[in-house]
Amino acid sequence: MDAADGMLRRGPGIVVLTLGLPLALGLASHALINLVDLVLVGRLGEDAIRAAHVASTWNFLPMILGNCVANALLGRLSRRLGEGDPAAARALHRRAQWFMLWFSCGVAVVSALPASAMVAATGVQGPAGGDAVHYLVVSNLGCVPMFLLMQTTAAMRAAGEAMVPLLLLLLANLLNLGLDYLLLFGWDAVGVPGFGVVGAAYATVLARGVGVVLAFVWLRRRRHVLSLAADGGAAEPVARVLLLDAWPQVVQIGLRAGLVVALTVVVQRGFGDAPTASLGITTRLDTVILFAALGFANAATAYAGRAVAAGRPRAARAAGCWAAALAGVFGLVVLVGMQCIAPLLVRVFLPDAGPDVVEAAVLYLHTVGWGQVLGAVALGAIGAVQGAGRMVAPLVVDALGFGVLFALMAAGVAADAGLVAAYHGILAGMLGLAVLHLAFVRFGRWPWPRQGMSI
Repeated sequence: MDAADGMLRRGPGIVVLTLGLPLALGLASHALINLVDLVLVGRLGEDAIRAAHVASTWNFLPMILGNCVANALLGRLSRRLGEGDPAAARALHRRAQWFMLWFSCGVAVVSALPASAMVAATGVQGPAGGDAVHYLVVSNLGCVPMFLLMQTTAAMRAAGEAMVPLLLLLLANLLNLGLDYLLLFGWDAVGVPGFGVVGAAYATVLARGVGVVLAFVWLRRRRHVLSLAADGGAAEPVARVLLLDAWPQVVQIGLRAGLVVALTVVVQRGFGDAPTASLGITTRLDTVILFAALGFANAATAYAGRAVAAGRPRAARAAGCWAAALAGVFGLVVLVGMQCIAPLLVRVFLPDAGPDVVEAAVLYLHTVGWGQVLGAVALGAIGAVQGAGRMVAPLVVDALGFGVLFALMAAGVAADAGLVAAYHGILAGMLGLAVLHLAFVRFGRWPWPRQGMSI
């Protein structure tokens, strides 16, 4: 298959760069649109920022499930195509899309039910708490279009497509921005009421719905290698294999989301409203770095899946190293740019920000911000390992690294040394995490999984 596979005819560094950069830009653009969304929300005041932050932080948890199932599909489709069996890949793809539809409906309902308790756990109360609950319910019910958008674009990436997923994300994000302005503030001339901060959640759900429709139109073309309309091979069960592949990733990303949740609880309960408002800004800025890292990781997943199926473990290993390096460089450039204009950035998002909010945001970017760059390096490396079908091994590495990270952060909080000690604990933990994942990619035995197993 190696000689016939256009992706494997190129070096892993070139593929990860040329496939990963458009994906990184597309995912980063999603984060940038979320930042513009936050600029609009900030015009509604500090309470709106806190409500959006709390709701978005909790909403990230169900989103993890959809993202990890989509990544599992990406890996399996890449290996099917690497084995030279497009008919089996089409059959797997078709059944996987149906599974994601029903799975997303179940997750949407289950995650929306405890919204009030989730917001209350952070300590946010009053009008901000009420808006956070409404925002969270809408966002969690919106898992359906988001999960389907993740699943369809994962299939495109498995097929080696970069520009179509990028254009879909850009279109959905631009539509999201337009709907944001309309639904946040209303338009009296046409009788559209303003929903306040919750309008941002409605806008996001509607925009993703449009993106999903266009994605399915693209994938139903008969000449597409993974066409949903073309004949496929024999049907095979997908729910069990995708969930088995996904659960280690769920735990891995859950650890990262859990860090933000834990930090929000600690900051709100221990330091008050102003530092929490700063987290609403800085953790959104983080997503530019982390989403871009997922783009390079996805490219490594697609390449490594094919390389392992074609008997080229060294190429798969190199793809992981390249993805880690490129994710780190991209994140470093973004972080330094943000650090240079940090006070200005805060006031762009929250014009009435007090000096305590600005100070807390600057502190975060100059400490935890470096940790997010290191986290991007780890995510890039993980992508190749998952492409080879090794799902549990990266989880073990993550569990060790995050165990140390949470212990260091807790030690800083227990010492009553303020936010500085807690943030330095996170930075030290992220450094250890990046080193562990790079060592595993370079020296581990992951390029040789047992056939059909996720180990």
